[in-house]
This record gives sequence, C-alpha cells and structure tokens, in this order.
Amino acid sequence: MDFADAEHTAAAGRGREDRQRPWRGDLAPLLGVHGAGHDFGRSPELEHPRDAQGLEHREEQAILESLPWTHEQYEAARTSVARGDLDALERSVRQSALNAAITFAEASDWLEMGTARILARLASGDLFAFVADDELLFPAWQFTDDPDRPVLNQLSTLIEAFDADMHPASILGFMTTPHSSTRIDGIRSTPVQWLAGGHPIQPLVEILGARRLM
Repeated sequence: MDFADAEHTAAAGRGREDRQRPWRGDLAPLLGVHGAGHDFGRSPELEHPRDAQGLEHREEQAILESLPWTHEQYEAARTSVARGDLDALERSVRQSALNAAITFAEASDWLEMGTARILARLASGDLFAFVADDELLFPAWQFTDDPDRPVLNQLSTLIEAFDADMHPASILGFMTTPHSSTRIDGIRSTPVQWLAGGHPIQPLVEILGARRLM
C-alpha cells in the first residue's frame, strides 16, 4: 500500500465522528498491538526544560530516529528549534505516523478479512497496530500489493524487537530509512524493501537492539 493512499484514506476515515470499535476487551495481550495498547495519540509534556541553545541529547535522538532526514535537513530543523519551534516539530513528526496509517475498517477491507481474522492476526503478531486517540490504527508500511502475501513476512519477530515505548513515528522512520546492514545488490535498502524481498529478519533485529544501547 502506498503511503499517499494511506494518508488519503486516513483523512477521510478520521473525519467521521462516530468511530466504531469492532473489538471488545483488553488489547494488551495481542502481540501485534504496540505498547500493550498504550495511547500514542496523546503527546506527553517534556520532562526536562530546554534552553534557547538547542535540544537535549535524548530529544535529538528521538527526532533523528523519527524521519529519514539528511544531516543538512536536520541541522536546518535544529536551527528552527533554537528559535523555539520544537513543539511544532514534535507535533509534525508524531502526526506523520497517524497520516501513514489506516483504520480497522480500512484494514479489514484491504485484506478482505472479518473482525475475527483481523484480531487473530493481531494476537499472533501477523498484523501490527497502535492506539492513537482511542482508535486502533494499522501502519501502511506493513501492507503489500501482493494478493498472495498482503502483509510483510516475519512481522511478529520484528514487532517483538520494537521497544514498547518507541513512538509509531519513530517506527515509521525506521521502516522507511535505508540502512547499511540491509543492502540489496550493494545498495542500501529500507526494512520494508528488505522484508518484501524475502531477506532474513536478523539484521533488523540487531539494528533495533543496538538502538536500545545508545
């Protein structure tokens, strides 16, 4: 599924005031629901004050992990932050994850599956979703245009490698950023391209593990 398509459907779907929730009960036991159902739509207040000189190290790392920016683009953003624009930047980064995701009903239509099968796939980790503003959303990066394999392979192993508090925007950035350890024919590829090509999951698990140690 193309991210532009996801953004279009998401904008239309979230315009509805009456959100229907076909699931019942606690989402926490479902492996495919990120952060045990934590609501990522509510941005927490920053724990530490920032001065006018720039970002704290942890904030720099969060933003660098969120989007596939070049060094020049990041430095331009950092200059903007020094002018006091961090809050707007954070909102933009977080919104990117919402725009590149689809609703439960849209995922059901795309996969041609009913509620029970969607929930079964979430339980096993063969689908990935997160909660934002009390709505279950499915990142578009996991879907393919192949009717025989509509969702990326090895998804459950990848999901277990995500930190529970890793924001969906950071996950989006990770999945759409080329990495040096995932080269195809000598060219850096994104995790989406890597998995779509049938390559092993281990390099991605190692990258995510290394990030935890940073």
